[in-house]
Amino acid sequence: MSGFPLNWITTNWRLKLLSLLLSLGLVGAVAFAGNPPVFDTASVHVQYLNPPPDLVLMNPPTSIDVPVAGLRDAVTKYKATAAGVSVDLSNAKPGPNQAFAVTPKIEVPGVTARTSVSSIRLTIEPLANRLLDITVRTKPAPGVSVISEKTYATCGNANDHCQVSVSAASSIVNSLDAYVDYDVPLTSANPVITPNEPIKFEWNGRPIDLNKDVKTIPAPSWTPTAVTVQVATHVGTLTRTVALGVRLTGAQACGYSITGIDVQPSQVANITGPIDLVGKLTSLQVDPIDVSGLTNSTTISKKVLIPSNQITTDLSSVRVTVGIAQSFICAAPSPASAALAQPTPSPTR
Repeated sequence: MSGFPLNWITTNWRLKLLSLLLSLGLVGAVAFAGNPPVFDTASVHVQYLNPPPDLVLMNPPTSIDVPVAGLRDAVTKYKATAAGVSVDLSNAKPGPNQAFAVTPKIEVPGVTARTSVSSIRLTIEPLANRLLDITVRTKPAPGVSVISEKTYATCGNANDHCQVSVSAASSIVNSLDAYVDYDVPLTSANPVITPNEPIKFEWNGRPIDLNKDVKTIPAPSWTPTAVTVQVATHVGTLTRTVALGVRLTGAQACGYSITGIDVQPSQVANITGPIDLVGKLTSLQVDPIDVSGLTNSTTISKKVLIPSNQITTDLSSVRVTVGIAQSFICAAPSPASAALAQPTPSPTR
C-alpha cells in the first residue's frame, strides 16, 4: 500500500498532464477574457527638469504619446496616473529645433513601453527684460480733444509717467508695445483720474494676450499689471487760416531753373478742428511734386495733406503750376576743354 500514491501519479501520467494543462489553459482563458493583454498608446505629461533661469522654451510640448503593452486593467491604470516623460535641460542653450532625450516613467506593474521615445524637439530663446512706455488710448466725443502731454499712466506718483517691466522671450519682448485701452466716454473738459486700468500689449502691431496667446516656459510676466490713468481734454473747436506749402523733389533739366510756383484756387486754406490740434498748425503741405528732368512749366493737381482725421479743410486738392525756364545753355565740354581738365602727370626720374 505504501507505493499506491506514487502509482496513482505515474499511471496514465500523460493523460493526467494533459488534463492539468487544459485546466490551466481554461483558467487563463477565463481570466484573460475579462482582462486581456493589450497594445495601446498613452498620452503622458512632459516634465522639464533643471531649466536654466536665463532661457525660455518656445511652445514646448506638454504631452507626448508613449506606446505601451500590458494587461488592459494595468494599462488603463497607467493612463489614469500622472505618468510622463522627463527632459533634462541642464545643458540647454539657445537655438531652434533642438533634440533632447526623453525618459519614460512607468511605475505601474505589468506595463512596459513597447518602444523607447528617443527625443523631443525644442526651440529655446534667451530670457529678456525690458521697460516699456505705456500709451493711453482714448475715445473722445465729437468736439472734445485730448491734451496729449497731460494724458498718461502713473504707477502711484501722479507726476511720474509709468513704465511696465516685461520679462519674456527675446523675440516677444523686442517687438512689444504696452497700452491702456481707456474706453471711458470723454464728453467734457474736466480732468479724469481712473485707477486700476489693466495694461494691454501689442506684438508687431497686433493685440496679444500674454497669458493666453504665448505658450512658453516660463510664462511671460510683467509688473505692474494695472495703472492709474490721467486724462486731460479740451472742449470746442477752432477755425483758422493757414498757408499751403509746396515741396519739390528731383532736379529740373540742366540749364533750366524754377521761375515760380502758383497754387490755385488759393494759396491758403481754412481748417477746423479741436483747439489743441488746430492751434499748433501754421501751414498745410501739398503732396510733393517731382520736377526731375523737366524743361517746361507744368501744372498738376495735388492732394492737400491733413495731419489728423479730426481736422477738416475747405481745400482737399489744389492745382499747382511750376514755372520752368532756360537760364543758360548746358552743353557738353569740348575735347580741348576736357583735355585741359585732365590732371598733368608728375615727371618721372
